[in-house]
Parts: sequence; C-alpha cells; structure tokens
Amino acid sequence: MLNATLSLIATDGIEQVTIRKIAALAGSNVALINYYFGSKEKLIGEAIKVQFDSFREAFSALENREVDSLTRLKSFLLQILSSLQEHPELMKRLVGQGQESMSESQAEYVSFFKTKGFEQIRATLEEITGETNAKVTSAMMQQIFAAIFSPAFRSACARKQAGADDDREFLTNVSVEEQVDLFFNHYFYRYLA
Repeated sequence: MLNATLSLIATDGIEQVTIRKIAALAGSNVALINYYFGSKEKLIGEAIKVQFDSFREAFSALENREVDSLTRLKSFLLQILSSLQEHPELMKRLVGQGQESMSESQAEYVSFFKTKGFEQIRATLEEITGETNAKVTSAMMQQIFAAIFSPAFRSACARKQAGADDDREFLTNVSVEEQVDLFFNHYFYRYLA
C-alpha cells in the first residue's frame, strides 16, 4: 500500500491520489486501507515518511570515514538525487510548503535537516576546504544545492509530467554522476590541486 501510494504520488501528484486508486494499484480494497491507516491523509503521511527516511539514510554517507570527504559528499548528493528523481513530487511538496502546513513526517525531516543534516554537510565541507567560518560553509552548501539539485529537480519534474523514462540524466546527455564530477572539479578545483 505504501509503495502504491508513493507510485501514485510520483505519477499523478499528491493532490490526485485517492484511496480507490491506491487500492486498485496495491491489489487491495478501500476497507483494508481504512482499517490499517484510518484515512488517506494518514496513509500518504506514512508513505512520505518512508521516502523521507531514505533521504535521511543518505546522510549516513557523510559519516563513512573509510573514504575521503569529497567522495562522501558525492555519495550523499547522488543518493539524494536518486530519491529526488524517483519522487520529485515529494520534494516539491516539502520545499513548497510552510512549516505550519506540513505533515508531522515532513516537519520531522525538515527539523532533522536543519539540525544534524546541515551540520554533517558543513563539517564535510570544512574537511574539504579547510574553511571554518560557518557563514561561508553555509553559503557553499546553498551554492552546491542550487547548482546540483535545481536542474535535477526541474528535469525530474518535467520528465514525470511528460511521462518519459527516468534515465538518471538531467538537462544534457551527461549522467548525473558526470554532472556532479564536473561541478566538483570546478567548484573545488583549488582544494583538489
């Protein structure tokens, strides 16, 4: 039921998801969904929580001290991008809402991201660059997200709307990983030399 809900959110958009559509896709029935989840909103909330947990898991890449800091950052970004491309509607919903209209699971993820998540990224950027000023590393974080996530997010949304296959590429015929490598080579060039 959760996978069916996520699939429908990705294809139809969260506002178009109905209990009947979920039941049909899951091979279930409306009564069973209501029994286990109580309402469409609770089911959608649980499905979103599952997806946000995968976003949270991406942060574990930043903790892997067996690889260098640049490799950790790249792994983190690629994992987030993968989730983003699978379910751009969820990220759009998360980014596009004020804190007061978020579900509990959305608010929990935003809270995690603002506390532990940002700190992990900032610490990784400190390792890469040697920069200790939190304002500078925060600005770097914003620049990285804008440069990498914005085109990927827009492309994923466009692909989902057009019904095109998810080919893990955005805006060009260069893979996402190649895009990240290109960005890193330019953005971190003075630290890589």
